[in-house]
Amino acid sequence: MKEKILRFNLYVGLFILISSAALLALQVSFVKTWFFSLAWWSFILLMDSLNFRKRGSSLLSESFWNFLFTAFISVFVWLIYELFNLLLKNWSYHDLPENLPVRWLGYFIAFATVVPAIREIAWFMEGIFKKKNLALFRLPATPLLLRIFFAIGVVLVLLFVIWPRIFFPCAWLCFIFLVEPINIWLGNDSLWKDLEKRDWTRFWSWLSAGLVAGFLWEFWNFWTASRWEYSLPYLNFWRIFQMPVFGYTGFLPFALEVFALYQILLYMHKKLQSRILLKVVVFIVLLLAYAGTFMLIDTFTVQ
Repeated sequence: MKEKILRFNLYVGLFILISSAALLALQVSFVKTWFFSLAWWSFILLMDSLNFRKRGSSLLSESFWNFLFTAFISVFVWLIYELFNLLLKNWSYHDLPENLPVRWLGYFIAFATVVPAIREIAWFMEGIFKKKNLALFRLPATPLLLRIFFAIGVVLVLLFVIWPRIFFPCAWLCFIFLVEPINIWLGNDSLWKDLEKRDWTRFWSWLSAGLVAGFLWEFWNFWTASRWEYSLPYLNFWRIFQMPVFGYTGFLPFALEVFALYQILLYMHKKLQSRILLKVVVFIVLLLAYAGTFMLIDTFTVQ
């Protein structure tokens, strides 16, 4: 029964995506406001079914609760960048619902798509890249190199915090250097471990997933009424949809950062597996942090 549902999700996702696009073209008010989230969640459902058909596994097939966990911590991952944007001021939100609960629900639903979407696309891309020999070189995870990478990550954070207008690209690079060494030190899954074995399949898969997801983010955002607008300090030209063309390069390392951050959050989740009370406390704290960040978005990012 579960297998039939996972296969049928392909048609459910296609139906919702096509129907949403048609209703958007007809200027249906609800769909104009919520098209971005409708498009992404239907696409995730579609890709999950494709991955299950092709690989025999997918996010939903592994565990529905893990899927919910991925969506929930996806909000946390993206809100890190919303906090960065308070300094960077690279994007702003426009024409969002005026009702606060509805607007905050919109934040949560939209931000919850980020990690599941990139993971589903990356898994699909793995099926393409694993048949090709795209290895470049071996990158050994020596103690010295790990410490150097971590130090670079700290420097990148300091650069965009102190001079955000000049060093804003560092926000999309710092976690690669900061978190990958931590994942290795903790024994987590890591892209660096792949490169140490001269296996670049997953690296290219996640890198390309970032570009695909970035294009779809901008494409679907362009047509929806509730949208963001992006601007860069000194590269704000040659736009594709709402994004300056050079802005698309940020989606590449962003996907690698999502992978690294997800692994460390998954590690923490496993550590709390048997500690029910502590899990409840962490859950409540995260919800409060989400609400606090939503307030900051309303105050400084929404136009």
